[in-house]
Amino acid sequence: MAALEDAAVAGLIRSSQRRRSRWLLPVLLAALLLILSLLAFPEPALIGIGRSLVVSDPLEHADLIYALAGDFWGSRALLAARLGAQGWAPKVVMSGGMYSGSGVSGYTGDLAADFLVKQGYPSSLFLTFPLSAQSTVDEARAMGPIFHRLGAKRIILVTSNFHSRRAKEVFRLFLPEFDFRMESAPDDTFHPEAWWTKPPERHLLFSEYQKMLGTYLVRFHLASAGWLRQGRF
Repeated sequence: MAALEDAAVAGLIRSSQRRRSRWLLPVLLAALLLILSLLAFPEPALIGIGRSLVVSDPLEHADLIYALAGDFWGSRALLAARLGAQGWAPKVVMSGGMYSGSGVSGYTGDLAADFLVKQGYPSSLFLTFPLSAQSTVDEARAMGPIFHRLGAKRIILVTSNFHSRRAKEVFRLFLPEFDFRMESAPDDTFHPEAWWTKPPERHLLFSEYQKMLGTYLVRFHLASAGWLRQGRF
């Protein structure tokens, strides 16, 4: 029995080492290329780093549009509604937890739908779901059963520009059975071509890259989901 247990432990160690080797070398090479680029072409390299966070795929008709939680009366909610009104999908899904402030309270998905109806969009366009998630990974895991229940296969994801690459990677990694298309919404808090000129935008960019790395570590079992949430990844 002890020999079997030792063999199992050794197998787990070898498996972990193989997973680590698959991502370690690409990460080191990318870091080296980044350093060389910054030394040779500082401003173009900085612009490239900012733009790399922003993803918008070619639009294709889909079963659903999903506006990621966290912006219930801003650019991502407005973009999701506009895409729905243009016919890119029959329904726009909004979700989120409880919010109270600025004279309003309720689930953010409901608040988003109410706001968009006041902007002239039909209420029949929207589906809302209560959702309590501490990270984008939690959000993807919670939305998976909902997407299945709605019979969706292809889904257009809408989120803020700085969040778009990480959001796409999270949903792709944790919900591989769906075909996701990303649409990024402009956001006044992040300008890809000048992010390094303002401390809040620098912090936002570094935070996104840190969270993206954390997402891969958790997905490939090199870190725990609890560690991810504690880091607000």
